[in-house]
Amino acid sequence: MRRCALLLWAALSGCAAWDERDLTALRDRTGAAPAPPAFPFDGATARRYQKDYAGWLGAPVEFASHEGLVFVLVPPGTFLMGSPPDEPGRNDDEPLHSVTLTRPFYLGKFEVTVDEFRRFVESEGYVTDVEKKGGGNAHDAKAVWAHTPGTSWRKPGYAGPYELQARHPVVHVSHADARAYVAWLGRRLGVAVALPTEAQWEWSCRAGSAARFWWGADEDRTGRVANVGDLALRRVHPHWPRAVQPMDDGAAYPAPVGSYRANAFGLHDLLGNVWEFCSTRHGPYPKDAAADPGDLGTKESYDVRGGGWSNEPKDTRCASRNGDPPHFGHSNLGFRVAIPIELAK
Repeated sequence: MRRCALLLWAALSGCAAWDERDLTALRDRTGAAPAPPAFPFDGATARRYQKDYAGWLGAPVEFASHEGLVFVLVPPGTFLMGSPPDEPGRNDDEPLHSVTLTRPFYLGKFEVTVDEFRRFVESEGYVTDVEKKGGGNAHDAKAVWAHTPGTSWRKPGYAGPYELQARHPVVHVSHADARAYVAWLGRRLGVAVALPTEAQWEWSCRAGSAARFWWGADEDRTGRVANVGDLALRRVHPHWPRAVQPMDDGAAYPAPVGSYRANAFGLHDLLGNVWEFCSTRHGPYPKDAAADPGDLGTKESYDVRGGGWSNEPKDTRCASRNGDPPHFGHSNLGFRVAIPIELAK
């Protein structure tokens, strides 16, 4: 019954009713793959390249898995990762450097939701790190950040009115929890599943853009592209001390995934809503050009990207980066998942 419902949803939404297990048939492609466009490139070029690459690969641009998660094809390419020295809000750990991703992958169209995480918890009897600690970190009405007893993915603990819904992004999950979910999902789907690397995340977020944000150099004023700290947050918390942006999107806290406009690759909420864990150990960027970079450091700290509902523009840029320890979770941090595609050499 569930599979039939997903197929019906896929047909109505235009999402391919394709089985992720068909990924195993993609290894042996013939002929030359479409050449990646020279970076930077515009949205129309991104969409055309993505479509052409999917055609060569013999796979859909987008498909719904039999677990209900929707995945979007991200083709390979070369880009400048990081930010230029004059970018507003820039941090010193974002030097521009060339990165080439040699392999395509599928990335979750949305952040993992409460409902999707709940199925994992109920299937495995899983207890998160935050639950083991009796709570995670959350903001009070004045943005004071502290351990808050009783909070968890079931009860985020926001300081104002909030009704948790199935399509909200799951929060109060640690990197270890995300890896456990990924391992479970891989078993369910019958394919390799992973958290995206930091480079995969930024390439996916930019979708050809070299600008401060994926939509351009200027901060959003419409409230339709990213859920960040704005007048909706200030309305709920009039004494919120941080700067907020001048629009009012109606969401003081996380919004249901997909509530804001997708980027040129068709991915939602890469900037704003909640921070997202990557698989990469946090560390300094390489000075030279890199191909398929993995861990950047040796310590148990993992990259988090994208900023979230409470953040200022400097934290919701394409190049913004941070790191968190493996068993730490809070009310503005979630994740999305990737499916690597291995091609014959």
